[in-house]
Amino acid sequence: MKRLATCVAIMSACCIAPLAAQGSRATVREYDRVFPTYPFSDPNPIPVVGRIYPYFRFDGFASRSEPRSWKVVELENDYIKVMILPEIGGKIWNAVEKRTGRSFIYFNQAVKFRDIAMRGPWTSGGIEANYGIIGHTPNVANPVDYVTRTNPDGSVSCVIGALDLLTRTPWRLEVRLGRDDAAFSTTSFWYNASPVEQPYYSWMNVGITVRGNLQYVYPGTSQLGHAGEHGPWPINASGRDVSWYKNNDFGGPKSYHVFGQETDFFGAYWHDDDFGMVRYAPRDEKAGKKIWIWGLSRQGMIWEQLLTDTDGQYSEVQSGRLFNQSAEGSTFTPFKHRGFAPHTVDRWTEYWYPVVGTRGFVTASRIGALNVAPLGDRIVVTLSPVVPVADTLAVYDGSRRIYTKFVTRKALALYTDTVPVGGVARDSLRITVGGDLLEYRAGTRDGALSRPLDAPAAFDWGSAYGLYLRGKEWLRQREYDSARVYLDRSLVREAHYVPALADRAMLAIRAMEYDTARRFALTALSVDTYDGAANYYYGLANRRLGKLTDAKDGFEIAASSPEFRGAAWTELARLAAARGDYTAAARYAEKALGAESANLDALGVAILAARHRGDGAARDRLLDRLEASDALSHQARLERLLAARDPALTMKLARGIRSELPEQVLLDLAVWYTGVGDLDVARQVLEAAGDQPEALYLRASLPGAADSDSLVARANWLSPRLVFPFRPEVV
Repeated sequence: MKRLATCVAIMSACCIAPLAAQGSRATVREYDRVFPTYPFSDPNPIPVVGRIYPYFRFDGFASRSEPRSWKVVELENDYIKVMILPEIGGKIWNAVEKRTGRSFIYFNQAVKFRDIAMRGPWTSGGIEANYGIIGHTPNVANPVDYVTRTNPDGSVSCVIGALDLLTRTPWRLEVRLGRDDAAFSTTSFWYNASPVEQPYYSWMNVGITVRGNLQYVYPGTSQLGHAGEHGPWPINASGRDVSWYKNNDFGGPKSYHVFGQETDFFGAYWHDDDFGMVRYAPRDEKAGKKIWIWGLSRQGMIWEQLLTDTDGQYSEVQSGRLFNQSAEGSTFTPFKHRGFAPHTVDRWTEYWYPVVGTRGFVTASRIGALNVAPLGDRIVVTLSPVVPVADTLAVYDGSRRIYTKFVTRKALALYTDTVPVGGVARDSLRITVGGDLLEYRAGTRDGALSRPLDAPAAFDWGSAYGLYLRGKEWLRQREYDSARVYLDRSLVREAHYVPALADRAMLAIRAMEYDTARRFALTALSVDTYDGAANYYYGLANRRLGKLTDAKDGFEIAASSPEFRGAAWTELARLAAARGDYTAAARYAEKALGAESANLDALGVAILAARHRGDGAARDRLLDRLEASDALSHQARLERLLAARDPALTMKLARGIRSELPEQVLLDLAVWYTGVGDLDVARQVLEAAGDQPEALYLRASLPGAADSDSLVARANWLSPRLVFPFRPEVV
């Protein structure tokens, strides 16, 4: 009988797969669409020194709309349609469940820019990707790079991305839709291309409408604030169930970072519409989950008129890499900031989908959402799948199976069953689909976490370690003056505290105080000659000072530290390339790629080494590998143009950049080639930047530049408006 059941399951699965795929297809297309638009203007030519430098603000905001055409990329299959606006930060502007015609993210039918983001302009609604130092990043309202493609498996993708100048980290987001899938995925690729640690902040902000008796489906036991303060969830200290939007009609805006239960999903349900949405991701990839609510009084509701014309108030459901969006006070709690190690990659994938006709849901996974509702001595089990399902649904009393049913459904084909559970304690109920593909446990304690919410009351924040932590926290918020103060105070308490010495060396490198950085690193090494951070920053400082033997020494010993191994090998590869030793450069690059297979700098050095060694086959393989990691790689396009000896290289390179500040992308690329000694290529990249003052000055500074005087004269004649130098190689 067991073998027979297995055969039936296999046959059913074989039958449903072709059935689901029959006639199914996913498409991607680009078109222009006119939206009523309230534009922004007036870029501020006065540099804003501080956290947003070298970006400039926009200070003009329109009070009246005008029709404006925007580029749209649309992904579509039989089930859902996804709209992306690459000229507005690459925001996923709308996602529609086609059978009902309902949007499962907030669709703002007006593009109404208002002064909310880091640089000013911001629009509500859709899905907004944030990478950098805080939310509403410099890229959210401006054009980003993008490319569309049809994948070998029949899915379609749009990859968006930009270079964040604050951290010199490129980010990419692949939005993918499969043929038979009622969910779309977003895969983040984020790389620290700089040689030093950078701030680390990444949250996806997702707008949803608040109409329709909205419930936030957020499993948890506590909610955290930005400063690490915490309270109970979902029943607050006043006895209100604040997981229902309508029960938040007190106080001002709300930020609930829901915490305390081990789950992979969150979502929302509009009970009046019998419709919802889910975000699913493995918890090891995306643990943070937040709800944002404007105040329900006029204080908050005024934003309905300020941010949209006809689409009503919205809320946000957000996913993050950390548990909360830490503010200054969070330093004194367990919920601190994190850093982004040099030359490292971070990647993760999330899924977004509609839920239809389930009357709510209690759990969700990659295959769909499940609701379980009591009905006397029975339960009603309702499954809304988002992929084709041919598997067993089972109900358990603890570990004893009491009911099974083989379920066969296409995406969004609802399955409902009524199961008798008389005599079974509700807390012992467990329901699965496909074994571990989807699981619900009724016991409220299942998945509860023991992680502490408070820092030790007796912890000494005035100790060397306490002061160092405070400095590190400021460093990871890009507040370098404050970081220096606390790191120095730490060293007053303990002059040879190695972590503080290493981070002071890093801060000195940022300030181009290379002798100072070398001195801090040497002091740390006199305490511990094998310290990874001290060796690594010793190497960087010496390279900047031209002490190449000492630089190589520092990187070689740093490579024995797991934390700095990949970065140290990357810097050794760059160092070897700069001195023309392409065999050593290739060897070190391969080691760095062993530590991180998508290390873009290591791939770049390996490609350069293959080109200089005349190994075209290796170069092509490596270029394929680079493009597989970074579909928007401008370096890959450049190397392809070099390989083809394209006479229009400079024009094609420049035209291929669609983001807001193309000259900054070219400057970064030119600086990279200068750093590895490939001056001819650097010169061509700078020529592609045209008459941009920084590019002209840099061209003039390249060794062997025959026209340096005329380049400087030309740069001096140009307007400095909106030119804010910040790279050590240019300043």
